[in-house]
Amino acid sequence: MRRLLAAAAVCALSVTGLAACTSGPSVTSPSGQLVRALGAGETALVTYCNGEQAQITEPPAFNGPAPAAIYIHGGAWVSGDHTTGGFIIDEIGPALNADGFVVMSIDYRLGPQAQWPAQIEDAKCAVRYLRANAGLLHVDPAEIGVWGHSAGGHLAALVGTAGPSAGWDVGQYTNESSAVQAVVDMAGPSDLLSVGQQGAGSVVTKNFVSLMANVPPDQLEAQLQAASPVTYVAPGDPPFLILHSDNDRIVYIQQSERLAWDLTANKVPNEFVVVHGGGHGFDESGATPDPAAITTIVADFFLRTLVLHEPVGGSG
Repeated sequence: MRRLLAAAAVCALSVTGLAACTSGPSVTSPSGQLVRALGAGETALVTYCNGEQAQITEPPAFNGPAPAAIYIHGGAWVSGDHTTGGFIIDEIGPALNADGFVVMSIDYRLGPQAQWPAQIEDAKCAVRYLRANAGLLHVDPAEIGVWGHSAGGHLAALVGTAGPSAGWDVGQYTNESSAVQAVVDMAGPSDLLSVGQQGAGSVVTKNFVSLMANVPPDQLEAQLQAASPVTYVAPGDPPFLILHSDNDRIVYIQQSERLAWDLTANKVPNEFVVVHGGGHGFDESGATPDPAAITTIVADFFLRTLVLHEPVGGSG
């Protein structure tokens, strides 16, 4: 159903509210290939990889190739779409767009119907799609970042840490790189072997295991480890901004503490922001920093890393 609704009308689906909608001809061919360049301020719904859709919004004005940021929604890998996430897309997306970014918000194949690693394959393919269509989308292929929340944070962290040797760069545009230059991980599970040991984390683990049908029990731990961002952390990874609430009872903060520790141990620049009282969605009453401040923190991080190329946090 969500696919049918998403295809109904580009104007009705504008996430950012910044772009001018158009009722003109489709911007993609039946194969998903872009057939024309997008205009300044234009929003378009495209089919990018594996039949999945994404919404792309151009900045209000062009000043040469623009940095780009890709949003990956949460939903325990089994629900949600490119509009899911509350302020994490509804406010952060427009803030980035106003700062001159091309913003791409993606759907990806959902479990349990789509088994792992379909989800990370789609996320990586989205990066390659931007590079393959960089000219028509006015994207600087050397300045691409990714942000995600919860399951989307897990996928964003994997995009940042897992290279081609992981085997997930398959499908379309394989002549392009899926490497990104900055990552924002918001409450994403980083170690799937331990996430189920805390609070409601057992539900998170159960949802992920549901993606891995037909894995023999004696191979399950190895498969969970292979799907964990901490497994791939290495020197040379892109800078990370990690945000996690100290009262998150779905994905405990220890998941982000572990990721930050591993990044620092491998001299990967990273910043870790603890949100006090924000809950899993960072939006509970009294959260500090609050959603408006978090929006500024995320937008500032992408500006510093992708545009100004300034040093980030500590690298050990």
